[in-house]
Amino acid sequence: MKDGRATATPWSGTETVIWDFNGTLIDDVDLVVQTMNGQLVRRGLAPVTVSQYRDAFGFPVEDYYRRMGMTFDQESMAEFSAEFFAGYESQLAACPIYEGLSNAQARLAKAGLRQFVLSAMEERMLREALEALGIMDRFVAAYGLEHQEADSKVSRGRDLLADFDIRPETALLVGDTAHDADVAKSLGLACALVARGHQSRARLEETRHPVYDDVEELMNALDLSPG
Repeated sequence: MKDGRATATPWSGTETVIWDFNGTLIDDVDLVVQTMNGQLVRRGLAPVTVSQYRDAFGFPVEDYYRRMGMTFDQESMAEFSAEFFAGYESQLAACPIYEGLSNAQARLAKAGLRQFVLSAMEERMLREALEALGIMDRFVAAYGLEHQEADSKVSRGRDLLADFDIRPETALLVGDTAHDADVAKSLGLACALVARGHQSRARLEETRHPVYDDVEELMNALDLSPG
């Protein structure tokens, strides 16, 4: 967190950490931009840089596609999504988890906090990715969507809270987009954002939630005992 630009962190009673996946646990930004640029070029549109992507990406994803110049006169969001994931999924396993994540999660576990994943990724793909990365056993459970259209994950978040008797006031959602902040608000959760994923720091700071450069900085804010 830089220059005091975010509010204080009211997390002393945190018992559960709910992680977003893409851009929070796994560094897949370059793969997403590469795959998206393939879609753009095939339609005669200009490719984008990572910086341009981070300034444009958001939810609902259909609106983001429109900002990229896509039209829905002859193609549906389901078709765009199927095309995207056909290129993306085959290379996902090559994406690394972020540096510092393993130590951070070990500290959380040692402090007795439960950890979950809540993602807008299709749940089968999410589980397979976590298994391939060798980190599935770090989480009590992983919740994703039933489809590949990457819309709101609020409903699945409600399922997660109910299934594991999580009291919202004791949970912290960690993500990398303004949508994560919206999800946290809808579910009554505290929220922290890490500015290394799919949206720029400037856009994250507009949410008025604390924004960190990396999970190490977030762990210091949580004031956990050294692991």
